[in-house]
Amino acid sequence: MFEEPSKSLDEPTTSTDDSKKDYGTNKCMQILCTRSLLCSAIYFALAYFIQGITDIASGFVNLPLQTILKDRLHLSPSQMGTFFFTCTVTWSIKPLYGILSDFVPICGYHRLIYLLVTTAINLCAWIALYFAPTEYNYLLIFCVLAAFSLAFNDVLIDALMISIGRPLALIGTLQGIQQTSAKLAATISQIPAGILASNSVSFQYNQTLNNNNNTLKNIKQNSDLNKYIFLIAAACPIILFFATLITVRERRRKLNKNNFTQTWSILSGIFQYKRFWIIAIFLFIYSASPQIKTALFYYQRDKLHFNPFYVSILNTLYNGCGILSALLYLSIFSHYPTKRVLRIAIVMRIFAVASYLFAIDKMTSICVAIITGFCSEITNLAILHLAAKSCPKNIEGTLFALFVSCVNFGAATGDWLGSIIYQYLGFIALIIIAIIWIGTTILVTCHINEHGINSTPDDDDEIDDKYHYYNVIEKQIQTIENEDSDDKETNCSSG
Repeated sequence: MFEEPSKSLDEPTTSTDDSKKDYGTNKCMQILCTRSLLCSAIYFALAYFIQGITDIASGFVNLPLQTILKDRLHLSPSQMGTFFFTCTVTWSIKPLYGILSDFVPICGYHRLIYLLVTTAINLCAWIALYFAPTEYNYLLIFCVLAAFSLAFNDVLIDALMISIGRPLALIGTLQGIQQTSAKLAATISQIPAGILASNSVSFQYNQTLNNNNNTLKNIKQNSDLNKYIFLIAAACPIILFFATLITVRERRRKLNKNNFTQTWSILSGIFQYKRFWIIAIFLFIYSASPQIKTALFYYQRDKLHFNPFYVSILNTLYNGCGILSALLYLSIFSHYPTKRVLRIAIVMRIFAVASYLFAIDKMTSICVAIITGFCSEITNLAILHLAAKSCPKNIEGTLFALFVSCVNFGAATGDWLGSIIYQYLGFIALIIIAIIWIGTTILVTCHINEHGINSTPDDDDEIDDKYHYYNVIEKQIQTIENEDSDDKETNCSSG
């Protein structure tokens, strides 16, 4: 990626001639005109493009997998919600992946080897899904393995992104590039996914008409055709594996037990700050509002009688407008104050959820897909940007993973709650409860500043401290770095 092998994607150098150029507020031009940044941005875009394809919850695999669970295994909405909740729980323990990669290098590498290993595990999971029988237990085990490897990989990519983006104030821009790439992948993959899912439904219908040998043969062919989604998904980690080998350069570092102890002390000290807990709780509660995803699939299939192919068209429109939403955030909202963007995002999400009340036929569903898609990534990126800005350096992999885990666990919980509410109370009740839930979270934005949550009168040791906990932790890290430097100089002089 860089001309000098010693330069690391994880440790960017900002002293090059390109990085000294003044590009004003045009951050996209800064990336395009700086070769190292451009290479980094391309790699991040590729990684998120592959994530958009292989994500079980929203990618190419999602619609055919939902069809298998509903039409072949006959799961109820709450049972399907439980299945996806179990899979996405692996995204809710991302801090463990961050701690492991930040503190325990493999062969001296904190990022590179982990990236290669998790990518290989992801490949094995998709191949196993292709060859394993189409049964609930097999699907659950290998889908959890695929989700785990993708979540671990996501932590590593985000850590690289923050370490590069923060010194140049490009976090919001790089996040916009990543999310745009993921939405693009989800958009172009929906129609092929809908074709595979529609074939599954048509064969299932043939099964109900007769039960002769020809039909059983067709069902066997359908099973093989349906599982091609897993084989196609397996090609993605292969591409990412070689892209990582070519692109990522990282300096080898020895495991320093003293540094581990000191950094862990800093990390554990963060939990003493009430502002940190307010940020984490806000991210969880906001994301845990009852989700429409699983409930919408059953509503479209059972109430509106849409076939999977038409559902894929709606998903394509939704994700396509999500691309426009991410680009809008990238060009405009990424430069706005955090508080203003969050308030806009919450209002847009309320409006998007309320629009589902008008989805009563094919035409209105198209309009709703466009509206909700256009609002989707602005709300998502606003939350991610808040989380990224609240991460001190050197432990950004762990802390950002912790914040995003609150978002992921909240979203998984919200989808599970939404499927239960839909099954027992209906679609309209789900929409109303979701609107009320989201609306109450706008009150928290009164305490948001550029680094997270503002001071509160009962913050004990921080009452008279003008700094956010972010700055306090930064000072502690700088103190430790200075102490380590002094110790090294003392040892050298004594030697």
